[in-house]
Amino acid sequence: MGTSGNTANITRRRYGPTIREAFIASLPVLMGYETMGIAFGILVATQVPGFHAGCTALTSLFTVSGSMQFAAVEMLRNAAQYSLPATALLAFLINIRYSVYGLPFVRVWKNYPWWLRAVLILGLTDENYAIIVSSRRHGKLQRCFVSCVVIFDICYWVSGTVIGTLLGRHLPFPTEGIEFAMLALFVVILVDLCRQRENWFPAMVGGGMTALVIGIAMVCFPHAANKTLLAAMTLTICILVSRRHSSEKSSNAQNPDNS
Repeated sequence: MGTSGNTANITRRRYGPTIREAFIASLPVLMGYETMGIAFGILVATQVPGFHAGCTALTSLFTVSGSMQFAAVEMLRNAAQYSLPATALLAFLINIRYSVYGLPFVRVWKNYPWWLRAVLILGLTDENYAIIVSSRRHGKLQRCFVSCVVIFDICYWVSGTVIGTLLGRHLPFPTEGIEFAMLALFVVILVDLCRQRENWFPAMVGGGMTALVIGIAMVCFPHAANKTLLAAMTLTICILVSRRHSSEKSSNAQNPDNS
């Protein structure tokens, strides 16, 4: 009994400060995830019949993607209009950036237990990625820090969406327009990207293609104006990939010795 108690004390002294630092580092995410999570919960509770807090908890736990969950509200509300291939393609396009985030960690996390790698991959969101890459810890302390950050942030998101679902069924006022919260977040991200000179072209292409597709849909297909995300993302990706290939060809033409 004494040996186990000493081991627990040693572990607490060794990892306690790291856990506390992970919690402090995750506090900004807490503010954003709780706010956006509550907005999503209210939206899904008021617009998707029969979607209760248990469904929200499971969806949030296994999705951990605010943009995908907000897009899923429209799919759930009009499920008959969305085929399985279209839904899968839309989910792939929305979440493809996470695979890019995860590539640098394939080597770093290769010695982690398989179940821990699964949790970290599932919870590797934009905010978690920013916190993890800024950490200068190594070894087991880094593993503890990364694990705690991801677990904390998953808990923030799940709790926020569940709270929003519970609130959404009892709010005494209409909730039309709350979906604007996600649009506002993307506008903030777009403005921030445009402020960075090296990122202005992808930001402007994304914003411009989205506005163009929505404008065309509102004029030609007004009944489908709220289902243009897939088309806008496809055009944006095609333009960016084409520009990348053109830049590589131009670079190879100017430096034939490097090819």
